[in-house]
Amino acid sequence: MTKDHELTMLLYHGVTNTSPEGIANYSGKHIAANAFDDQMRILHNHCNVLTIDDVVTLTREKKDWPENAVVVTFDDGFRNNLQCAAPILEKYNIPATFYICAGMVGTDQMFWVDEIEDCINRTLHSTITITLDKKRYFELTSPEAKISAIESIKQFCKRSTSVTKNRVLADLTLASDITPNVKHSANYQMMSWDELIELNSNPLFTIGGHTLYHDIMSSRPVEEMTQDVKETLSLLEQKLGHPIRHFAYPEGQAHHYSEEVITSLKNYGVSICPTAIDGTNPPGSDLFHLKRIMPGFMNRAFPILSEV
Repeated sequence: MTKDHELTMLLYHGVTNTSPEGIANYSGKHIAANAFDDQMRILHNHCNVLTIDDVVTLTREKKDWPENAVVVTFDDGFRNNLQCAAPILEKYNIPATFYICAGMVGTDQMFWVDEIEDCINRTLHSTITITLDKKRYFELTSPEAKISAIESIKQFCKRSTSVTKNRVLADLTLASDITPNVKHSANYQMMSWDELIELNSNPLFTIGGHTLYHDIMSSRPVEEMTQDVKETLSLLEQKLGHPIRHFAYPEGQAHHYSEEVITSLKNYGVSICPTAIDGTNPPGSDLFHLKRIMPGFMNRAFPILSEV
């Protein structure tokens, strides 16, 4: 189980009943529904599952976490959050927080990491050449080679500005002769506003922001980043009819946010913003530096999700 009186925040993206084609979902970003059901059953039986507001309250009151304290969170806003994850969470009465890329709700837009996966997965070319820091040649003759190419391109983009990332995506689309499309996998599809409103209506669930389009917050000029925070919260509040006080950093590693980002969030009333840095949280942890763990992502295992 967890370390006594440390808080474990679990980070999911999707829960799926869809069988992958090729190397789609190779990372396990969308966990199989039966595996997720097993995990939620274990949490229900053995853990103190907190709401995100419980975390804020306990921190502000300088209280310890209860033993085996866990929070369940989802990033991005995929349709399968409502279709597959929500019924399982309801089955075990487990609260969860969903961090939503507000500009992508109700659209056919894709996350840039999924665009990379779709291009490489579906291309008929055995090799491609694209410019990252320099011209790079990628062999695509096996699933392992395709996964290696995806990871190399993703890691470069995560270190780059939005302008550079968008240029790489355009180059990749041309080189692969693939136009990414959400229709290529149910796992790429976003919730509609009606679906998000339905999710929001369940008292078990809390909605937070995750920027408009999943741009890395620290990579943008401060004025643009601050405007994005404002528009994200405003759009969610307008559509859902209540204040939004929760947020999560896209990508969420230490170099993907900054004190300027935190200041902007606080200025717009955000009370808590977890990272995606791997680890657990002792009592008194800063609410804008909380760590999370991604079960199953890139085969990540964690003892809390094993039976005791």
